[in-house]
Amino acid sequence: MIDDPRQLRFIVGTGRCGSTLLSEMVRLHPEALSVSELFSFITDLGNLIPRCFPPGEIDGSEFLRVIAGPHPRQNQLLRHGLCMDEVIYPFSGPLAGSPSGPLAGSPSGPLAAGRHRMRDGDLPALLMATLPHLSDDPDTAFDALTEAMLARPKAPIAEHYRALFTWLPTKLPREQPARVAVERSGGTLRIVARLLETFPEARFLHLVRDGRNTAISMSRHIGFRMALIGFQLLEFLGLDPYEDDSRDEVDDLPDELVHLLPENFSAEAFRSYDLSPALCGHYWSGEVQRGVELLSALPADRLLTMRYEDILLSPRDSIARIGTFLFDDAAAPVGIDPHWLTRATALVGRGRSAWQSLPPAERRELEDACAPGFAALAAHGLHWSDDHEKNRLAMG
Repeated sequence: MIDDPRQLRFIVGTGRCGSTLLSEMVRLHPEALSVSELFSFITDLGNLIPRCFPPGEIDGSEFLRVIAGPHPRQNQLLRHGLCMDEVIYPFSGPLAGSPSGPLAGSPSGPLAAGRHRMRDGDLPALLMATLPHLSDDPDTAFDALTEAMLARPKAPIAEHYRALFTWLPTKLPREQPARVAVERSGGTLRIVARLLETFPEARFLHLVRDGRNTAISMSRHIGFRMALIGFQLLEFLGLDPYEDDSRDEVDDLPDELVHLLPENFSAEAFRSYDLSPALCGHYWSGEVQRGVELLSALPADRLLTMRYEDILLSPRDSIARIGTFLFDDAAAPVGIDPHWLTRATALVGRGRSAWQSLPPAERRELEDACAPGFAALAAHGLHWSDDHEKNRLAMG
């Protein structure tokens, strides 16, 4: 049972750093609760972060609005046939306004291939990935979770999240009780200060990947493109256009961003928007600099920093380190489950590099953009070589 805050673990990173692989590994462990993409989707791709960590106390209905939504950006994408691989809800039919045929980026093909229902035309945040990752019947799980959370009294947000982590492994089918809960969402380095404050006894695994390959992957990823477009709209307008109808500063918007306002949004405009790897590299550097500074204050028994490339180069040894950190109890060590270690190691692929194939000028811009992030990591003993083998293994 997850009833002690010391049983909580968070895998954090910039996003596009290989952390999804770790969620799949955690899900294989018989005594671990794998909570996947919770904070990615309840923050609406990083645009509603303060709402997910409110001050004071809130009641169960307010907490349910935080974790369920539904939220506008991710549903805007779905309505226009733009589905991230991370969205694993088993759809039962096409969304209103969606084109026929497979969704771009969807691992499951046409929406009609599933058997589950939609709710009021939008998908709640918990049903994007978190509950489908844990249950073959996420709608029934969502109904039961809704009932349980609505009954909760007023409490600080940390208590509500802990109640969620307690409820999930006890109410969803599993063969063995969970000893630890491991939350992993893409891009959680952005909220690491709030996680540290909200969960002061948790352990943190920081996964880091070569920023150049990370930035290229960000520039091509549906969710990151939507998030970074949102940040640019906020900068130009001084407000969130998904939360505020005012358009007083709309004349300041470049034409390509005008076409990405909620009322003008189209899949064509979204796909054609030029989001350069260098811009994503600057974003990566900023997240790494802030994240490393905050995480470095943790004691050694609560922080493990791993390079993604090391998992690819030495999978069994790296996964053994990860397993010891996430699952073992220093007070009563039980060791690594050898069957889990073998299964987890089998998930690791070869990967590939992308940044060296860029045109020279674009490559230089990307390297300059990532330099501050690499410097911050080097100050903490993390270095990247440009030799062919390691870059060949850096997944694109």
